[in-house]
Amino acid sequence: MKNYCLVFALLLSVHGFAQKEFHFKNEGNPLVKHMYTADPSAHVFNGRLYVYTSHDENKATYFDMLDWHVFSTDNLVDWIDHGAVLSLEDIEWADKWAWAPDAIKRDGKFYFYYPVERTKIGVAVSDSPTGPFVDKRGRALIDNTGQIDKIGKEPIDPSVLIEDGQAFMYFGCREPKVVKLNNDMMTLKGEVKVLKIHGIENDKEHFGGYFGEAPWVFKRKDTFYLLYSNGWGKESTLVYATAKDPMGPFDFQGEVMSVVDSWTSHGSIVEFKGKWYVFYHNMELSKNNYRRSICFDEITFDENGMINKLELKE
Repeated sequence: MKNYCLVFALLLSVHGFAQKEFHFKNEGNPLVKHMYTADPSAHVFNGRLYVYTSHDENKATYFDMLDWHVFSTDNLVDWIDHGAVLSLEDIEWADKWAWAPDAIKRDGKFYFYYPVERTKIGVAVSDSPTGPFVDKRGRALIDNTGQIDKIGKEPIDPSVLIEDGQAFMYFGCREPKVVKLNNDMMTLKGEVKVLKIHGIENDKEHFGGYFGEAPWVFKRKDTFYLLYSNGWGKESTLVYATAKDPMGPFDFQGEVMSVVDSWTSHGSIVEFKGKWYVFYHNMELSKNNYRRSICFDEITFDENGMINKLELKE
């Protein structure tokens, strides 16, 4: 019966039928086995864990993703795929590349941030963490057209943190950026700034603290942690830096986990019911870099607040 359900779910995805709520069990990594998912962004809203992802197509030969999904659980065992919460078809000003998203809650509303076309970041809003999300701006929140020096060459991978009432959005590829958001969560407050990371000045792609992409900032006690990928390829992994201020500067600390089999690394770290978890993706199911699968594992911290490196089983 279990295999039948997985096959049926894949058929639904291939043929484009609506699949609003697909229930499944966590049977070990990869977490989601009935479709391809990547770039997990994990948050706890009202005591329930939600993981927002991009969605690799079943026959993908590049990162030509079309929509975004959300999965949720209240016990890490029983999960729900709530279906697509937003797609390129819903966005009039974007045509391709529905890449790594994030979501945040503020004043009873949920805001969904998404990169498209490798040049823009949009925002959509919903009354529910499971959407559907609506792009009420009708235009990009971040657009590097004619502003590459200011915005960066590739404004992708947005993530949002709210600290003491102020919202911060992090993004960027090869150069980390940060910008404050107004209370409406849909307009910028001030200029986009470079997010400084000390201790990585001489590091090269794939190694040390080189900044590749996928910035994710979370707070534990009085410390802010910046999780990110140090590049692309067989040697790259998730690394982190720490700071006492969400605007930085951050100090590089080391690797969060050993290398996965995917040539891209993108993750998030969240506390859920007193324990901390890192969400990430690999290509274990497909053996294809363009058809990835999200995973998660528990992580721990030492007495100084440093992350104990997660060693993945081969």
